Amino acid sequence: MKKTLAFLFLALALAGAGFAAAKEPYDLEVRTLYSAPDETSNVMYKIPIEVKLLDVSADANWHKVKIAFAFGPLSYTYVGWVNIPVGEILASRLEKLAKTPDPAEQ
Repeated sequence: MKKTLAFLFLALALAGAGFAAAKEPYDLEVRTLYSAPDETSNVMYKIPIEVKLLDVSADANWHKVKIAFAFGPLSYTYVGWVNIPVGEILASRLEKLAKTPDPAEQ
């Protein structure tokens, strides 16, 4: 009985790990464009195609995206990498913040 329970527990743990590994880490949909960086701002455009962020490179400058759309009975799906230098932009902002003196210290 103990061996059966141990086997069932191990099987469930492996199945759970398999399902967790199969799910992509980001899988974020981009469907709505807003007028400002706030969800309460005006909606500018609802995107009629599926755009998902699937992965981000280690330096945060390359992003794996999926673009899918259908035109009548035909459907198209593209998955590839796009260069958006977010890592470089954030690094330069942090550098500027580090150089700016804190007014509370003066």
